[in-house]
Amino acid sequence: MPPQGLPPQGLPPEGLPSRADARRNRARVLAAARASFAAEGRMAPLGAIAARAGVGAGTVYRHFPSKEDLFEAVIADSVEGFVAEGRALAVADDPGAAFFGFLERVVGEASLNRALCEAFARESPGRIPDAAAAGARHEFGDVLRVLLRRSQEAGAVRADVEVPDVQALVAGCAAMEQARGPGTGVLTAVMCDGLRAERSVTKSHNVTGEAHGGATVTRDEIDRCGMCGGPLPGDRTSRAGRPARFCGAACRQKAYRRRTRASG
Repeated sequence: MPPQGLPPQGLPPEGLPSRADARRNRARVLAAARASFAAEGRMAPLGAIAARAGVGAGTVYRHFPSKEDLFEAVIADSVEGFVAEGRALAVADDPGAAFFGFLERVVGEASLNRALCEAFARESPGRIPDAAAAGARHEFGDVLRVLLRRSQEAGAVRADVEVPDVQALVAGCAAMEQARGPGTGVLTAVMCDGLRAERSVTKSHNVTGEAHGGATVTRDEIDRCGMCGGPLPGDRTSRAGRPARFCGAACRQKAYRRRTRASG
């Protein structure tokens, strides 16, 4: 017989959950939090999550000391799903299709999930992330790096793109798709098209964005007239205050007539 006042061996004290009960409660809290955070993001009230799970607030705090800990656990669970999918795609026969399919899947799911959108957009300010969430994010980056490298080696993705670039594109695209509401995924398609190797590579440090005679030119070309190719005048500022693009009025008129014919 156990000492008076103690429960029989193997049974929890009265009013405290067993390990199986605790696991079930934790799973219910996570499921409720996943649904609430997906709909409302970090702003989802903890009390509403507890009510949705059918448990008291104390049970939630027993497993997750703060709402941010609960949020991180939900994000870790979602990101781990992406990681598992990415690892399976890392041995695909068509690296390009695997890479773009993965991006479409991640953006598609994140655009319907405010929690994922927020997590991709920024880290929690002033706080060290939960170890599980931090580990999941690190693994996600590793998987993305493998998929990107394989697709670049296969000639499917432009060579000047790096993992941080892709992560920024995914975050921005997911946010924009979410703002537009459920649709056709046009922005995702535009993102993927911009990453394809057959697209001309435009490096920001080499392009002025100025159109000379209807064409975009590099800084190496801005000393030449956009129409005849001759040198520009010493004073390269037009009367409108913009950099001169043509050597004189004749070339300016020729460029104007060419644009008029093209637009007609």
